[in-house]
Amino acid sequence: MKRKIFYVLSSLLVLMTSCDSFLDTKSYNQINSGDAFKTVDDVKAARNGLYYDLGSYRFCGNYVIAIGDFAGDISVADGSSGHFVNINNYAISDATPELSDVWQYGYKIVNNSTKIINGIDALLDNPETTEAQKNELNLYKAESYGLRALAYFHLVNIFGLPYGVDSNPHGGLVLMDKNAIEPEQNVSRSSVAETYSQILSDIDNSLAAYKLTPSKVNQFYFNRAAVYALKARTMLYMENYSEAITAAQESLDLRVVKEMKKADYLDMWKSLTISDEDIFTIAKTSDDNLSSNSLNTLYGSYGGHVSPGLVGDFTSTDYRLSLIDTTASSNHPMKFDGIESSAATSNIPQFRVSEMKLIIAEASAHLGLLDDARAALFFTAQRDSQITSVDDLPSTQADLLAFIAKERKRELFQEGQRYYDARRTGEKLTIANGKYTNFDVRKFVYPIPADEINAGYQCEQNENWSDNLPK
Repeated sequence: MKRKIFYVLSSLLVLMTSCDSFLDTKSYNQINSGDAFKTVDDVKAARNGLYYDLGSYRFCGNYVIAIGDFAGDISVADGSSGHFVNINNYAISDATPELSDVWQYGYKIVNNSTKIINGIDALLDNPETTEAQKNELNLYKAESYGLRALAYFHLVNIFGLPYGVDSNPHGGLVLMDKNAIEPEQNVSRSSVAETYSQILSDIDNSLAAYKLTPSKVNQFYFNRAAVYALKARTMLYMENYSEAITAAQESLDLRVVKEMKKADYLDMWKSLTISDEDIFTIAKTSDDNLSSNSLNTLYGSYGGHVSPGLVGDFTSTDYRLSLIDTTASSNHPMKFDGIESSAATSNIPQFRVSEMKLIIAEASAHLGLLDDARAALFFTAQRDSQITSVDDLPSTQADLLAFIAKERKRELFQEGQRYYDARRTGEKLTIANGKYTNFDVRKFVYPIPADEINAGYQCEQNENWSDNLPK
């Protein structure tokens, strides 16, 4: 039976939540697309549904993050459990379940956010809508644009080649701007460059909506600092280094950065409260943990672990090494080992202060601003007690960029950035625990799921994608 992946709002399940966490209950509300947005509360419920889909294990709650590490060179899957072995060993096809789920849930967010934005615009045009309601609606509009941009960003970096290396006019994503895709509608993929333009347009629209509201949200929601963080990451991937620096610094200024002490940094991974590192994090509670589908389980009872090569990138004086249990039979990473009462319950950071510092460091180094690069890099590098000042950091551009690449591994391991980093920089990888060497991941792209291609709505496949599998 043919199945079309694009979802309409009539089937949207949305999560009703408190103001503190969007994942603290499992009460759902069914919304019909014909009269979905009669009130602000209707919009709020649908917006909360976006966060629920984002935090699903099929998207940023696990799979997008896990692909980022298991498809790279820092995580190793356990063959006896079978979990993520296909991704780790590149034993994949256009029917690989994890890829189909990422595509499905990414487009749920894209499609539903588009419907929400249109519903908000209709309410904003209603003369009966009060100023207080307009403030709330503009907040939800800002979040919806930001979440759509984030979904596009993840999808294009899994199902499209890196920015700047692909001239295929259909190598990017099926885009939605003003209108959601309706049932039975034929579609065509844009280019990667056009997809990035849409991401930046959504970011701009999110920031414009934020200017129209005094309402604020915390780091459990896609706040203004998170929008700038996404812009910084996007600009880094586009090699627009000046804009990456500007956006990252704007994010840091909005977040009001505080340096964390060693104990606080290590303890934040065992807490469900917002830390000084968080810019945007997916919140989980003991009532809404991902159980067997959590990152904890993937790296726990399913046997996933980090590679000896990653461990070797740390010195013995780097306190981040204590987040890896090197005494275990395999190197067990502990960032997502949960809280004392629930091992499967962890917040899942999407943007952190340290990433913004590393973006500034890398972008500055590429621009030859080496003093600026070292100053930003010192924020994370000093977690190795041997590094006591910027003078302990490399002094040449080449050495500094090499150090930053390793520093991103040390700081962001288990957070799903390694595969995407190697693709954008062109670094050759040794993957699958040494099974394949010198793998040019920059040339590789995952296939569009067969269910989407076979649905008959003219979505184009990534031609010859299997030619660039590791050998």
